Amino acid sequence: MASSSTGMAPFERVAETLRQAVRTGRLQPGTKLPSNRELAKQEGVSLVTAQKAVGILQDEGWVIARPSVGVYVSDTQPAPQPPETLDELRQEVATLQATVTELKERVSDIERRQRPTKAD
Repeated sequence: MASSSTGMAPFERVAETLRQAVRTGRLQPGTKLPSNRELAKQEGVSLVTAQKAVGILQDEGWVIARPSVGVYVSDTQPAPQPPETLDELRQEVATLQATVTELKERVSDIERRQRPTKAD
């Protein structure tokens, strides 16, 4: 399956990486983001690219910049935007299908482990 960042500009890829970190809980509300220089280094992009990614996230409401203090994950996530193109919709469907498959496997594994054995 293609990566969800395929075809994205570097600043879009960095922004999406941070969005995913918030969605999955790796970045909690109130967490301070690394400096733009550190973010650029972590993501292997230029400082300007990192700044642009953080600016987009700020415009979308994912992060809040506090002058002279830093950039923090917002307490509330913006509402998800519907897909704008057929390719975006296909990517979302593929992601959902992969998630459902993973969940089915996890449930099956849990059920297998909970089955009584003959020794019980």
